[in-house]
Order: sequence, then structure tokens, then C-alpha cells
Amino acid sequence: MKIKYKLMLMIFGLFSCLGCTNNFEEINTNPNQPDRIDQPRLLLSGVIRGLDNLGDIRYYGAVLGDYSVDQFVSMFNDAFNNTQTGQLYYNGRNVQDMINLAEKYKLPHVQAMGIVIKSLMFQQMTDAYGDFPYSESLKGKTDGVFTPKYDTQEDIYNDLLKQLESANELLAQSSAEEIGSYDCLYNGDILKWRKFANSLKLRLLMRISGKRDVSKDITDMVSQPDKYPLMSSIDDNAAITYLNDQSSHWCPLYNATIEKFNGTEFMSVTIENHLKAMNDPRIKVLFSPTVNGVENGKYIYAGVPNCIRDADEANYNGGDSYNSRKGYIFAPLKLDAKYASPTAAQSVLLSYSEVMFNLAEAREKGLITIGDAGTYYKNGIAANFAYWASRIPSNFKDMKSAMPFPPTEALEASDVIPPSSYYDQSNVAYTGTQAEKLEKIGVQKWISLFFCGIEGWSEWRRTGFPKEISVTPPRGLPSASNIKEWPRRIPYPQDEVVYNEDQYKIAVLRQGADNLLTRVWWNK
Repeated sequence: MKIKYKLMLMIFGLFSCLGCTNNFEEINTNPNQPDRIDQPRLLLSGVIRGLDNLGDIRYYGAVLGDYSVDQFVSMFNDAFNNTQTGQLYYNGRNVQDMINLAEKYKLPHVQAMGIVIKSLMFQQMTDAYGDFPYSESLKGKTDGVFTPKYDTQEDIYNDLLKQLESANELLAQSSAEEIGSYDCLYNGDILKWRKFANSLKLRLLMRISGKRDVSKDITDMVSQPDKYPLMSSIDDNAAITYLNDQSSHWCPLYNATIEKFNGTEFMSVTIENHLKAMNDPRIKVLFSPTVNGVENGKYIYAGVPNCIRDADEANYNGGDSYNSRKGYIFAPLKLDAKYASPTAAQSVLLSYSEVMFNLAEAREKGLITIGDAGTYYKNGIAANFAYWASRIPSNFKDMKSAMPFPPTEALEASDVIPPSSYYDQSNVAYTGTQAEKLEKIGVQKWISLFFCGIEGWSEWRRTGFPKEISVTPPRGLPSASNIKEWPRRIPYPQDEVVYNEDQYKIAVLRQGADNLLTRVWWNK
């Protein structure tokens, strides 16, 4: 039951780039010298596609967020895959090149798109590590800086907020740019890009809301929807759809082997307990019934606690065949060619439901006086149900119980939408003390961030919800966990210790020990 830091560093597989090869022959330029390109939009598709490899970040982020359990990924050990950091900076250069070229050729929309993407990348990096090379990063080629200083997380966040403000302003400018098919996220829809930029800014403001007063910043945004449009439906989700082509798309689970898909990953008892307590139909989408767990003609869903001993986990609930795995919409082609879908799963970067939960929390805490917290909250829940319903392939209604492993229930989009009574349950209804309401917001937001990289983990670190994470007692087992605390950050890659030692030491002296338990700035 060990997780290697090299696996954790694969979080940055999020940024692995598919390459910037669009039409290089036609423009007769060297792909290794993107600064010679006079149409930076040619880089856009590759830069966006570089955000869609959520296989590793989704997988290990799900374990960190206590959505999933893996007997080989439930404890924390020391080793790093340094090449992933190198790949991150390689791909980061593509984004920076696009920004620089777009500014040079006065293409404000492409420039802004690059700023939004870069801001998302560095938000993820600083949330994982804390203090991080930022202001001097990506300057090896232009300025010869190969040992960049580590900026404080506070300074990084302050600048990211400024960058997103500028991105919104650039996107609001008139431009004759034709982006269209070069944009595989929003197909050149500038308003949706503005919503993405501002919704990301809202995420950042809420993340640091425990460190400084952000009420004016959020109020300015909510009170001026024309200037700061936010996501207003699931159609605005920043979600990358994998290409519907087995040879070219990057859907990691769709292309996985049956062994990898079945693997040793199971549903966590933390999310199991919450979904079952609320009679929540999302459990049928996110997870599969157990292989041998059918009682009275009904499918059984059963989870496993994180961080129990290897032997205990192998025998939990009676063994692997009695534990739930990933949902069938994530099934690979090699498991079932008829029902496997290359497009059902997406890389969700930021969603409308997250925006609603952020506004609900802000309103409940009095950070804003606009809108109703309960309405924001309910809209957030409904949006997440609607999103997962929209991902159910139409032929899933024809699935039978005699499916290949793992089994699943026949499923239609309507099966994912709960009855109105769902919202009347005591653990769902927006009632109680402020503390109880904030917990309900936090839990529902955590559920909505399932498979959204490390966001669920980050929100747990910030809010403390769900309270049960990492401490749920195993059923019938003597020891709940082999660790005393849940990870608060990812240690720096070993390459930094070797090649950027002086700056690394300054950062560690300032931030705290380079280990899993040192808290990042906004979590202190």
C-alpha cells in the first residue's frame, strides 16, 4: 500500500502536450523554433490538448481526495519521476511562446487564452507544492535563467489574479482574429473564454479567502456581470472532450488494458458513505457494482478505507470481487467494444457547479450580499447531476446484467437526475446553523469535484470537508490507518534538490520542511 512520489508528480501529466505540429509544413518553419511562427493560433490546439491528459492527475488526485482507494497508492513513500517536471517546463514554454507571439502580432484573444491556460497550470502547481518558481520560470531561452527563484505562494496568487484580470480585458477587446477550429475547448467562443477566466479567478479568490479579505474582489465580479461574466450553465464548463478516434485521442482509460482498468483501485468508503446516506444516484455513474455483490436482485456498491494494511485491503468485504471499482462510462475499448465510449469521460478543468458552490459559500459567509446562498447551493448540486446525466451514452439503457467485468446497471440519463425529495433530506436541505450549511456546501462541492484532478483534495485542505477523510474506521478491522495525518502538499522533485539547490534551500527554510505534512500558505 505505497504511493511513490513519482506517481504523485504525474499530477503534472495534466500539462503534457500533444505537440504543436499543426501545418508546420505549410508555413515552412522549424517546430523547434516556435518564435518564428507568425500565427500563434497554430500553437493553441496543442497547448489546449496539453491539458487533457488527466489520466494520472485524475487517478492519483482521486486517491488524494479520498474518492478512490488503491492498495498500491494508499500510503506515501519517497521517490520522484524527475522527467515529469522537465516535461512540464517543456510544455510550459509552448504556452509562453504563444503568449509572447500573440502579443508581438497584436492578437489579444490568443494572448488571453494563453494567459488563462498558464494561470491554470501555475495554480495547480503552487497548490501542489506551495512556494514555486514562477516569476523567473520559463525564462531559460529568453533570459538564460536556469535556476529560477521560488516565489512565495502568496505572491504567485496575487500575480495570477492580476493575470486573469488582464486576460478578461484582452478577451473583451474587439479583434478580427479567426480562431474557430484552432480552439478545441470552446471553438473560438470568446464569451465562454471570458467566463472561464473569471470563474478561475473566483476559484483563486475563494482559495485564499481564509488569508485575506476578498469580499470587494468577488462583489465587483458578481455585481458587474457584463464586465465579469461567469459560467452560467454546464454548457460553459471548461471540459475537454477526448477525440473520437482510437488512434489519436488521449482518453487514458478508454485506451487502457482490461488489467489496468480493473486494477486494484476501488471506491473509497468516504464517498460511499456520503452518497448512500443521501440516496445519491451519482454512485451508479461514478462507480460500478461489486462483481459478486448482488442481493435480492439489486446491485451492491461497497467501498474500501484508504490507508489500511495491504492484507486487510485485499480481504476487505470478502475480497476484490466484493468491492466497487470505477464506473462503466470510463470502461476501456478492450473491455467492451459495444459500450465503451471514447467521449463519455472528459477532462474537466473547471465547472459551472464549482462556480455555484463558490458563490454559495461567499454569500453564506457574507463575502457578498448579492443572490441567495441556498439558491446557489441547489444550483450547484443540480448542475453536477445534469453534467453526469449528459455523459451517459444513449445505448447504456440496453446494458444487461450479464456484462463482462465489471458489471453495471442499465443506465439512462434520467436515472442520474434525483427526485425533488432528494433536496428535502436533512443532510441535503439548506437548513441549520451557518456551520452546518457550510459543511453541506463543502461536501456537495467535494462530490462535484470527483475526477477533477487535485481540486477535491485542495478543497478538503482548505475547508476540512468532508470531515471523515482518512479517518473513517474500517468495518470489522482492528486498525483504521497506517498513517496519522493526510498529505497536505507534494514534496519538491529531486531534480530541484540537485540542480537548483540554493533556491530550493531558501524555499524550504521559508516555507517549512519539504515533506507531505508542511502546509501551503493558504492552508496554514
